[in-house]
Amino acid sequence: MIDLQEFCAKSNIDDKKSKIDAVILLLYYAIAFEGSDGLSPNEINSLFEKAHLPLYNRTYLKRDLSKDKRTTPIPKTNKYKLTLGELKKLNMEYGYLLEKEIQINVRVDLNKTPLFDQSALEGAKKMSQLYIILYCWENSVRKVIEQTLTKKIGLDWWDDTKNKELENKYLDRKNKEEKQKWISPRGTQSPLYYLDWGDLIKIIRKNEHHFISQIPDIKFIELRLEELERLRNIIAHNGLVPDENDIDRIVVHFNDWCSQIK
Repeated sequence: MIDLQEFCAKSNIDDKKSKIDAVILLLYYAIAFEGSDGLSPNEINSLFEKAHLPLYNRTYLKRDLSKDKRTTPIPKTNKYKLTLGELKKLNMEYGYLLEKEIQINVRVDLNKTPLFDQSALEGAKKMSQLYIILYCWENSVRKVIEQTLTKKIGLDWWDDTKNKELENKYLDRKNKEEKQKWISPRGTQSPLYYLDWGDLIKIIRKNEHHFISQIPDIKFIELRLEELERLRNIIAHNGLVPDENDIDRIVVHFNDWCSQIK
């Protein structure tokens, strides 16, 4: 679970033009993340202080809390809580922060890796997180393609979509997999799992009219997928992405995809 500082950063609380808007976010944090039933004006100001925000004049705070339609007083106390409607609204916006992070359990002692120092291990940890993002993203793209084309074209969508290049690539990799039985198969019969990232982009582009209802701005998605292909190749070959801007780009583009495909 994230702490107060991280929540403030994720919610852009510093950018709120009105102090009462910041109060609403802090109330939400206390209720949703800390299990509080509500907060008193003093407790709210305490969170302002912890968040390194200017304190709220107590008189103005009580006045604004009583007037704001997003809050309601808790009977027989000096505390306020969020209305159910506001709580639902903020849950839609920030509820994902409540989800537990996926824990990566490594079954070996990586500290024993020959010639690996701490910085190399930190790099490995960073790249493992990026791999998970790209794994989820790339396979999400495959599922969207398969479900959309099955719905629009039918079960024989692959016969309608493939070209000679894609067909040859699929058959070649499928045949190699069948010969190398000591290696686990890809776990699915869908041809999409035998194709590369760039191939998926080509399929979306070719069938743009089928995806337009789900992805109104195809170019918006195309540009992100194309830009990430270079970074994906680095990660797939166990390279290191040293530039934090590239890492941020992966995270932002993944969130863009998740927001677009709901």
